[in-house]
Amino acid sequence: MASETKPASDAKERRAVPRANLAQVVRIRPFDPELPPEYCKTANVSRGGLYFVTSAAHYAPGMNVYVTSDYQPGSPMNRAVSGTIVRVDPIDDAHWGIAIHIFPSSA
Repeated sequence: MASETKPASDAKERRAVPRANLAQVVRIRPFDPELPPEYCKTANVSRGGLYFVTSAAHYAPGMNVYVTSDYQPGSPMNRAVSGTIVRVDPIDDAHWGIAIHIFPSSA
């Protein structure tokens, strides 16, 4: 008896938390002080992470970063949380999609 393969549409969704398509200004700052911070807009967000597109080529899976959501320069409300790069998707020769998992807050 031949084994059957399921169509891609039947593949199980791996995400534990749904994503919302939301363009929100965030500040991404690598733990490594030699690398510059980046100010960008998210493509989508969830309770545990975010995804954005960048032209910066220094991101790699496993890299730790600080993320400040809804970033406003000089605002006392800015609060950075820690996260790690979990995926780097090549989009074209000069752009990458970056997925960040945000570490749960200990507060």
